[in-house]
Amino acid sequence: MGTETGRRREPYGSPLQRIVSGGKAALGRARGLGMGRWLRMERESFVQTIKVTGACVVAWWLAAHVLKVGLPVLAPIGVLLTVSATAYSTVVRGLQQVGAVIVGVAAATGLIWLLGVNEVTLAVLTSSGLVLARLLNLPAQNVQIPITAMLVFALGSTYGFARLADVLIGACIGVAANLLILPPRYVERAAKELCGLSGELADLAADMARGLAGEWDREMAGEWLERARTLSQRLEEAKEAADQAEESVRFTWRRKRYDTRLRQVAEAATCLDHACNQLRGIARGLTDLIAGARGLPGERGADLPDPLAQELESLSQVFGAFGMLQIGRAGKNSCRKDMKELRAALGEGRRRQDVLAEEFDRTRHRELKTLQGALLDDCARIRYEFDPDHGPHKEAFPPSAYE
Repeated sequence: MGTETGRRREPYGSPLQRIVSGGKAALGRARGLGMGRWLRMERESFVQTIKVTGACVVAWWLAAHVLKVGLPVLAPIGVLLTVSATAYSTVVRGLQQVGAVIVGVAAATGLIWLLGVNEVTLAVLTSSGLVLARLLNLPAQNVQIPITAMLVFALGSTYGFARLADVLIGACIGVAANLLILPPRYVERAAKELCGLSGELADLAADMARGLAGEWDREMAGEWLERARTLSQRLEEAKEAADQAEESVRFTWRRKRYDTRLRQVAEAATCLDHACNQLRGIARGLTDLIAGARGLPGERGADLPDPLAQELESLSQVFGAFGMLQIGRAGKNSCRKDMKELRAALGEGRRRQDVLAEEFDRTRHRELKTLQGALLDDCARIRYEFDPDHGPHKEAFPPSAYE
């Protein structure tokens, strides 16, 4: 089946829709996993929030009571601007912030001395600051150079040195907090995202199974395909989260202890990406069938054999069990239970496919038979991706699940 590789990527919802859907997904995970397991999944986020808050308080106290800075609130702002997703990127961002402020102070002081305080100076400071930010390859959201220049322009050159002190305090405390105090490890966060996406793929497969078991139509098939496309886009972000997880342990003293888990997360992201493409292929095929595309019989061919719905139901269970294996760190028993459910679902899927193949073998319509063969192949390839014993992604499973 085609995977529509040439399609332009579309945003999946407005910011408000993403907030609402994210909230619903979080509540769904909390209900599905239970409060205790959900809290373990979110522990890293809670810890990092408390740490950054404490770093901001320390920066304020140091600026206000030790260094007697006139505007101590800028020090915790420096912490917030510096602290990033990982310890490595925090160091890089801290150096960028300090360098940008130094450039901004120097540029503003020099131009004010040459041109004075007027509209021309303001225009030159703003435009040159933005150009310098691009030349120095600073992130698009880093506008410290023009902001610092304008503050010096408005408040005088003496403010520039105060701002430099604030940024230095904030950057140093931010870097120290992220390097020395529970550095963020986004390994579990990436695993959590993969678990959530696997659960959504399980829901999609289950909805397709229920639809095929009843009376489905063109609108339902189009909705399945759109959901599959959306999940494909989000899996790209999940793969980026796996890359971020690898970066998050770059400055870790005992990095080797994370190697196995990092390989699992990276391999699981690849496995889900491949399986999602196959599920998307099934949705594409069903959409073409009901629409009568490429000589297919349209609604006359919508009465598909029951084993196809049952096959999709077993694939839903496969997706669900695989997702739980990505976060199943509560003990070996939990992993073994999830692995047992995965193997049982794979076995059931193979049995359903044998029955389905016999049903499809009676078809004489050439285009429909080609489509049926593609549906069978997509189902088989999904099972192969998740096969923990003979599949291509053995490292996507925790070692404890094999014990």
